[in-house]
Amino acid sequence: MQNSAGAVQHIFSIALMVAAVLSAPALAQQPSPAPLDPNAIFHIPGQEDTLQFYWSFTAAELEQLIALDTALVMIDLRSPDQYAAGHILGSINMPAATIDPRYREFRRMQKQRRNMVLISEDGKLARELTAELLKKKLDRVWFLRGGIEAWVKSGRSLSPGQ
Repeated sequence: MQNSAGAVQHIFSIALMVAAVLSAPALAQQPSPAPLDPNAIFHIPGQEDTLQFYWSFTAAELEQLIALDTALVMIDLRSPDQYAAGHILGSINMPAATIDPRYREFRRMQKQRRNMVLISEDGKLARELTAELLKKKLDRVWFLRGGIEAWVKSGRSLSPGQ
């Protein structure tokens, strides 16, 4: 009797290990619970490139974020003429050339726990500036993946004028 009980326990242990191995990929894909800070952005990447996927949003993700985050600051890095031709509603124009002299504004926004999303025409400049700001220890800055082009391509509209 003792041998059969031991055999059952051994089989049960093996079954638990197999279940754990098979469910590990599914568990790894599950998001963690929402953060306690309601203004914190919670983003689960799906790729290895940390800058591209941890520090960026797709057009659909940004649209959701706009609806949820009242402290969000969207910074359009394009020229004033490009901005006037069409921009994401609620964004402010801060041409890329003015970023370095305005570093203190970014630091102030971070201290106010404001989330910042950089936006450029195709997303490349915003990605570069996000990397620079992250190196300067700003941690509440992201960029729109694919930029204004991706926003428009996804069927979302732009607001004209200043």
